[in-house]
Amino acid sequence: MRKYLLLFTILLLCSQGCKEVEASEIEMISPEEMLDRMKKDEIQVLDVRSAQEFDDAHIFKAKNIILSENNDNSLFFDTLAKDKPVVIYGKNKKNTKKAIEILKDDGFEEVYELEGGIENWILVGGKVY
Repeated sequence: MRKYLLLFTILLLCSQGCKEVEASEIEMISPEEMLDRMKKDEIQVLDVRSAQEFDDAHIFKAKNIILSENNDNSLFFDTLAKDKPVVIYGKNKKNTKKAIEILKDDGFEEVYELEGGIENWILVGGKVY
């Protein structure tokens, strides 16, 4: 019994110290709310898709960053204002989640994922460039 209690305690401590952002912790923003906040210049927009996908179509004022194990992305993230919310969209949840983790670990408090990505943005009439 004592072994199980010790094992449980260790697992609990490990789970509390884990830095990975859980899906339930990712805050979503609707395209409509994002558009409204963009008009007021209240947010920064980050596109984590490939350079080709970004060139094909991207949201106005979005900054593109390709997340890679080989790249030091910290220099790019240093160009973002920590006191201004960031909205991230990408092609897959893995890259979006990774970008959110990096920003939250770096002290950004308001980080959102665009609900439905760029496809949903286009469906509700959002412009792409």
